[in-house]
Amino acid sequence: MKTIIICLIAVVVVACLYTVVHRILINRATIILRRQAQETTDAAVNDSLQTLLGWNRSLNSQLVADVWGKGVLAFEYHFDGDEKRDATLTPQSLNEQLAKYANDHQLTAVNTKFSVFKVTDWWQYEGVLHIDVAYILNEATAEYVADLKKLKQHSK
Repeated sequence: MKTIIICLIAVVVVACLYTVVHRILINRATIILRRQAQETTDAAVNDSLQTLLGWNRSLNSQLVADVWGKGVLAFEYHFDGDEKRDATLTPQSLNEQLAKYANDHQLTAVNTKFSVFKVTDWWQYEGVLHIDVAYILNEATAEYVADLKKLKQHSK
C-alpha cells in the first residue's frame, strides 16, 4: 500500500514539475518573440514616419493591452506636435509605407491574405496622436486583426 501511495505522489510531483517547467519555457519563448517583434515594428514605424514626415525622431512602442490574448503582437505609438496635422500622415499612407518597408526587408506575414503590418487603430486625445500597429507574425495577431475588422464593420 505504501508503495502505491509513494508512486502516486511521485507521479503528481513529476506532473507538477513538468507543468511548471513547460510554462516557464513557453512564457520565455513568448517574451522573446514579443521583444523581437516589437523591435522590428519599432524600426518599421520609425522608418515609415521618417519617410512620410521627414523627421529624425525615434518612437518606442508599448504593447497593446493583454486583454486581446497572449501572443498578440500589436504595439501602440503616440506623439504630439505639428506632425499629426500633416496631411501626408494618414492610416492609409502609413499602411502603404509599412508595406514598402516589409517588402524592402523581406518580412512576411503568417498568412498571405494579411499584410505584414497593419494600422489597427488611430485616434487623437488631448493633442496626442495614438497609433496602434499590428505585426502579423502569428495566428493570434491575425485573429486579433480579423476581429477588429469585424468590430469596425458592425459599428457602421
